Amino acid sequence: MAAAGDAIATDQPVYARADQPVTLYAAVQVDGKTWFTSAPVLSIGGKRIAARPLSEAPALALSWNRIEPASANISNGDASTFHFELIDYRPTAIDGSTNAPALRADVRPTLTPDYGDGVGTMRYQVVVRQGATTIASPGPEARRGRGSGGVTDAVMRVSIRRDDTYLGYLTEMFGQPYIWGSAGLSDRTHESERLEGSDCADFVVYGARRMGAKIPYSWTGALPGVSKLLAAGARATDGVYRDSRGKPLPFTQVGDMVLFPRHVGVLAEDRGVPGVLDDQDYMMHTLFDSPKAQPIADSGYADRPVEVRRFIPSLRRGR
Repeated sequence: MAAAGDAIATDQPVYARADQPVTLYAAVQVDGKTWFTSAPVLSIGGKRIAARPLSEAPALALSWNRIEPASANISNGDASTFHFELIDYRPTAIDGSTNAPALRADVRPTLTPDYGDGVGTMRYQVVVRQGATTIASPGPEARRGRGSGGVTDAVMRVSIRRDDTYLGYLTEMFGQPYIWGSAGLSDRTHESERLEGSDCADFVVYGARRMGAKIPYSWTGALPGVSKLLAAGARATDGVYRDSRGKPLPFTQVGDMVLFPRHVGVLAEDRGVPGVLDDQDYMMHTLFDSPKAQPIADSGYADRPVEVRRFIPSLRRGR
């Protein structure tokens, strides 16, 4: 169970801002009847549950695990070999959590690089031992099956974002793998929508959808159809992007797309020549690694032609 701030502890996925502490709570049902937990209020399956304090439960021992991806780079294959590759989730013990009835949710990964500094998505498992009996909340074995490589929402999921901006919502994807050809049987069941991972195009669409946009998951070639062109050009020898007449492209605004042939990211910070798009500016993207912000020069696409684009406002607001 988890609760953001003073909210009710729930078994459903929890979303919170970085300024909203998220607490994980152990909830144990004894003899199939009585629930015990230290959460002030408990909701299971959308219904409030009467529970007694965990301190009144029969003697038991608790431990906690992260359920986290073991790889930051996964492939669903190309058009001829497409399949939903199973994401390799592994339990990793949370230090200092022994016998803790509740603890602060920490979404920082330990098996893959941590680019989020406290923001991103993590899944959790609590293990309960009483004598020779051990039970645990769902973990890596709780597979979705058809249409996904991930685990079900029975595995407690917490997503912490930087803030309520477009880039802030993108940070919910931090700590999740890059998935070549991320997909789903529908937009609602897409791997990105479920925060299992994404490719570059689905990553930028995820943030827009979280802000209410009615933009379908697709590929980089479809992005011009849901955005407007602001500028286009190529990198010159001084690292500045210039148009066909040699005029520097502007650093338009944080959150605008930088679309390269078959790759895309979003502008995250004007770090080079002020007001000018150059290869020292930071972009947020995912490419064969978990999402991160890095200089365009280090993205692997700096020498490719670029289009600066912005989602069409009416789509961005879901109208």
